[in-house]
Amino acid sequence: MKRVKIAGAALLTAALLGNAALAAESGQTFDFERDDGGFTPVFADYPAGGMDDFYELRHQWTQLPDKDGRGLFLSGSNHSDDLFMGYSKEISGLTAGQLYEFHVTFRLATNVDGGMIGVGGSPGSSVFVKGGVTALRPHSGIDAHNQYRLNIDKGNQGTGGCDMLLLGNLEKEEFRRPGEYEWKSFEFTMQAKADETGCAYLILGTDSGFEAVSSYYLDDIALDWSECRETAITRGAAVRMMYDTVQPGTSGEPSFPDIGADSPDRGAIGWAQESGLVNGYGTGRFGAEEALTLPQALAILYRYAGSPAVGENGADQGRVPAWAKDAAAWALQNGLISENDLTNDASVSEYVFTRAWRAIN
Repeated sequence: MKRVKIAGAALLTAALLGNAALAAESGQTFDFERDDGGFTPVFADYPAGGMDDFYELRHQWTQLPDKDGRGLFLSGSNHSDDLFMGYSKEISGLTAGQLYEFHVTFRLATNVDGGMIGVGGSPGSSVFVKGGVTALRPHSGIDAHNQYRLNIDKGNQGTGGCDMLLLGNLEKEEFRRPGEYEWKSFEFTMQAKADETGCAYLILGTDSGFEAVSSYYLDDIALDWSECRETAITRGAAVRMMYDTVQPGTSGEPSFPDIGADSPDRGAIGWAQESGLVNGYGTGRFGAEEALTLPQALAILYRYAGSPAVGENGADQGRVPAWAKDAAAWALQNGLISENDLTNDASVSEYVFTRAWRAIN
């Protein structure tokens, strides 16, 4: 389980959207034959103070290595053992605050053969390809340790975050031409909301554990999107999401009388109960089909994080149930919620629970 690190707005908010009609699907494609398509380079996880030349950070709209058109190029030398480099693109013309489902495809050209060993890690399998869509414009800023850090949650190297998914690595798939560039195809689907100006932001890049130079090209980036209704997640579905991610292999038998042998969530609920994540209601029921409330979501995620000690934060928790107060304090400290959310005991949506789960897992 990774350390919780959240940037930007609080992740868990219980408000649900109404049942307005959904708009038709839209999309964009970029072949980069005429220009760079408005993509912006983003570098992070390296020291501030004029280190760009030392890290050999390069970006360019240029001819592709196979000379078949033009694309985007990135290169950098990972002296920090944690260099991120990528491109972001604003997607405008959306409805402010609306939830969308985005499907993204792209090609990446890499010259790294399989099975190679390098400084700090492999130049192929230790350079992780990630992609995401977010309501925050991605940019790097200087933190308290004088390091450039992204303002979104990309995870760290071999793990994804709530804003970027882990898609693969820089290792070539075919190995037919040693040392030459070959193309790999990637795709992903994720949900994201438009910001208050009706924009969302695509970001593609690499998160490196290889302590030397990595270089690659991006081309044929395509994305389409459609509006989604933000619906409540059930207690059973939330536990099943966690179970499917963790894949514990074995699970105990749940003791809740309303979870029968034919329940599709039986294994996940048994694992969650055995792991101390859920207790059920006072009547002994679990209520797999009931909507997950904010206090319940906080308690489950807090227990999964190991129930760490929390200090006084001065927040008014008057409406928070006693069994969820430590969880609420922890969530406040880690940016999962804002203080305003403490007055909200409505259902949590699948979208916001998914983001919160990615952030702590």
